[in-house]
Amino acid sequence: MPSRLLIWIGVILLAVPATAREENWWADALEKAQDYHAANLPPLCMEPDTSETEPPSFELQVGEETAAHQALIVEFPCQIGAYSQTAVYLLSDQQGTVSQIVFPSPKFDVNYVGGEESAGVDTIVVYETPYLREVVNPSYDPSSRTMSERNKWRGLGDAYTETRWQFKNGKFEITYFAVDATFDGKDDPIVLIERDIW
Repeated sequence: MPSRLLIWIGVILLAVPATAREENWWADALEKAQDYHAANLPPLCMEPDTSETEPPSFELQVGEETAAHQALIVEFPCQIGAYSQTAVYLLSDQQGTVSQIVFPSPKFDVNYVGGEESAGVDTIVVYETPYLREVVNPSYDPSSRTMSERNKWRGLGDAYTETRWQFKNGKFEITYFAVDATFDGKDDPIVLIERDIW
């Protein structure tokens, strides 16, 4: 009986430090992200309000299965407009590394029939895809590792761009991009990019 009791005590003692470490890495990663954001505030982002609750964060596994480690995607508000708001994101991992998350974001020209917006869209041409930090009206789905953006061009929301990115191989890759360039009150986007990266 005494030996069995000692075994159980040993198991409990071994388990407690591991649990503590699990909890501590999350708190440490979140704190490091907040410190990094405050010290490296993007030019157009508002100053963080330290009186507010901690920023939204989402757990994410980074790396291959054999060398994977845990990380947090941490969201910070940037700009707030009449019908859109933006956010920037940091990746803060259990190894103490903090890095900026960037998103490939297509730039494009819209050519309208006869040059008139009311006449309908003739062509949409993507001319470059820079990497940007800000995401407009963002939402993140941890289950699919998908970040989504819906950039409304006006309050009605009938003209907009919609972009989705998925996290793979340590970065976000674009999987969907659509443009609704008609100001007609209808939801009829033209899909320019649609691909499955998994």
